[in-house]
Amino acid sequence: MNEFELTDPAVPEADLPTETTPEIAPRTVDPVRAAAGRLGGFRAHRLADLGREYEREHGLKAGRQRLKQLIQLGRRCEVEHGLRPAPRRRVKKGDAWQEFVAALARVVKPEHRPAVEALAATLHSVSQEMAA
Repeated sequence: MNEFELTDPAVPEADLPTETTPEIAPRTVDPVRAAAGRLGGFRAHRLADLGREYEREHGLKAGRQRLKQLIQLGRRCEVEHGLRPAPRRRVKKGDAWQEFVAALARVVKPEHRPAVEALAATLHSVSQEMAA
């Protein structure tokens, strides 16, 4: 018998020391985060499929950063096919107040609406004068 064998015929198995592993508490999984992760994965796979479709439609060759490129092309394919609205352009700084007052005019009480609409018209005329 060599020194590497664990069992000794002279010692019964019940007398052998057993290694005890500390119990590790199971990690709690947040079901909302898990579902969000699955949905994000499905979206990435869907975008990759749309990217391949875009490549076929436009006769493109595969790129070097494959997955990232496919996702970008998938987003572009969604916009082309009307599955997703086009990305919004940034609004010029002068237009922000006009948009705010116009949105405010839609939600204020009816008795205050004419005053807010007059303010929106004034802002609009001032911005046109400044642009000219």
